[in-house]
Amino acid sequence: MINNQHIPIMENEILSFIDGKRNLSILDCTFGGGGHSKRFLENGHFVTAIDKDDSSLIIANELKKNYSNIIFYKSNFKNLDSLDLTIKKFNFILLDLGYSSNQLEDSKIGLSFKIDSNLNMNYLGGDLNAHRIINYYDKEELQRIFNVYGEINQAEKLANFIVNQRSQKQINTNFEFVELLRKSGVNFRSKKIHFATQAFQALRIESNSELENLMTFLRKVHDYLEINAYLAIISFHSLEDRIVKNYFRDNKIKKNKNFQNNKNWGYEILTKKPLIATKLELLKNSRARSAKLRVGRFIN
Repeated sequence: MINNQHIPIMENEILSFIDGKRNLSILDCTFGGGGHSKRFLENGHFVTAIDKDDSSLIIANELKKNYSNIIFYKSNFKNLDSLDLTIKKFNFILLDLGYSSNQLEDSKIGLSFKIDSNLNMNYLGGDLNAHRIINYYDKEELQRIFNVYGEINQAEKLANFIVNQRSQKQINTNFEFVELLRKSGVNFRSKKIHFATQAFQALRIESNSELENLMTFLRKVHDYLEINAYLAIISFHSLEDRIVKNYFRDNKIKKNKNFQNNKNWGYEILTKKPLIATKLELLKNSRARSAKLRVGRFIN
């Protein structure tokens, strides 16, 4: 039995778009701890869930004991088109880009700079991980990921420091890396967040190909939406949100009823500005503070 610590984010805001509707076909592309799916099931909807994580499969099997209207696929959401889906088109598709609290607390994955674990950060089971990046990427590659994915202004300085330090001793654990960051002399962006946040974000994005996975998904998701269906995406940092914002913008329906993409499909953008968590939710779940929800209604 999994000790499921995950709290779903902005579930009331998500449900508000389908309030009063029943028996919808919903695709939860990032099942995680199952919080969103459970609420969908409680409201009488049929859920198709996807997640790569082993613990998600266990949680989904537990849910099946009480709800027969859920199907689970163990896969990465980017591989949507390779799954033999029972349902081919959906009334609502949710993509929550946050990793679950279960993953955050898993020392084998090592996502948290507050837990001393072996450098990993790969939660998808791939070959690339933080240990390989830190100890074997060349200076230019390190500078690239810390600049682009971590948005660290002094990325070159940090890359040089890492290369120098690892030449003396391999960097093996999260706490060793945090101490390296502390001694690097790099001026990290904000005092409002832990100084290691940006560097850990960069390593996590690189280890899991997060942005590439998102863009791959967005290129194909329209094929799985019923007419007037909703696509809801929760992002957690500016890089993800920018991709999602641009996707809806580039595929929106214009005032003259033509589509921005010059194709025969697009979206009515329902969130001119992204929705954010309420103060009440933040009191219960501080991890929701960076979440942004964007929703579009599919038109064909």
